[in-house]
Amino acid sequence: MKNNNRVVREPFEEILKSKVEIAGIQYIKDILSSLSSVICILNDRNEVVFSNDAMLEKYNIDLEEHVLGVRPGDIFNCVNAKSETGGCGTTEKCEYCGAKTAFDQAWKRSEKVVRECRITSQKDNETLQLDLQVTATPILFEKKYLIVSIEDITERKRKALLERIFFHDVLNIAGGLSGILELLPELSDDKRAKFLEIASSLTQQIIDEIQGQQQMMKAELGELQPHFVPLKIDQLLSKLTDQVRFHVVAQEKQTEVVNEAVDKEIITDRTLLTRVLVNMIKNAMEAIPSGHRIVLKAKDYGDYVRFSVFNNTYMERDVQMQIFQRSYSTKGQNRGVGTYSMKLLGERYLQGTVGFTSTEKQGTVFYIDLPVSPEGF
Repeated sequence: MKNNNRVVREPFEEILKSKVEIAGIQYIKDILSSLSSVICILNDRNEVVFSNDAMLEKYNIDLEEHVLGVRPGDIFNCVNAKSETGGCGTTEKCEYCGAKTAFDQAWKRSEKVVRECRITSQKDNETLQLDLQVTATPILFEKKYLIVSIEDITERKRKALLERIFFHDVLNIAGGLSGILELLPELSDDKRAKFLEIASSLTQQIIDEIQGQQQMMKAELGELQPHFVPLKIDQLLSKLTDQVRFHVVAQEKQTEVVNEAVDKEIITDRTLLTRVLVNMIKNAMEAIPSGHRIVLKAKDYGDYVRFSVFNNTYMERDVQMQIFQRSYSTKGQNRGVGTYSMKLLGERYLQGTVGFTSTEKQGTVFYIDLPVSPEGF
């Protein structure tokens, strides 16, 4: 439940009084100033009343007065902090924020709390995915405050993800490939042809995993160059089903293809669009049990085409609020960037719109709306 006291902002004169109180405690000021860690002190409304030099330097803040009275999400240019008039800490998505959880629990328990926090930061038309470790510790001066330490762990998370891809996914696929190759000498000719087809698919999956990570690294650095070409919808859908047919998540599951854009042609990057849709398909299949089906659909809306993937499962609300964040996964620690990559590739590079709907009655649909011709082509 929201603390309404923390929704309402403190008058600025009260913020200044708190700053003067803390700055007057010389040993506290000296200790915080000497630390290289990013540290700030929050009042009971989670607003900054004091910050050390490391915070000002890291976030290019000229004067401490520029952060007084603001909340951490405002400093990080969190997209959710800009979405409602109450700002940081007041939106539905904020209820799942690791930083807000750390603050709330520290106030409630009167003890140090450490949480990881994922933030989508947007400034000057640039979007960044930040992973932070937030430590909130209550402290009593004339009033009660929180000392907050913020560590940027984005690179550590990226390294863990890269290791996961090569040491988990690629290794698992390679293991399956090795097992098939060992069986080949013992198989009859008709079975050998089938197993060679599976082996070829597994080899391509390994290549796709490596190329996909290379693409993601370039995409996040803004170095990815789309190659727009004419693309027929029916050919794309056919190749997609072939591509995922032997994937481990597709075993004993069906794919229904619905093409309501027959003979339609769009101009897009074939490789990037394929990667977006394959991720949608794999995510949908991972969520359903054996014997169930997904629906891959293309629908013509005139100046744009919607590609969508349906399954009959429901995503819980907390999952929906975090699904496009880089390090968030429903599959466990250090797993999955599928939905994040859909958003990044589909919107920044393909000029589309990526979204989803999920209800208990109608299941879950992920989609990308793509213009028939990209801007500037």
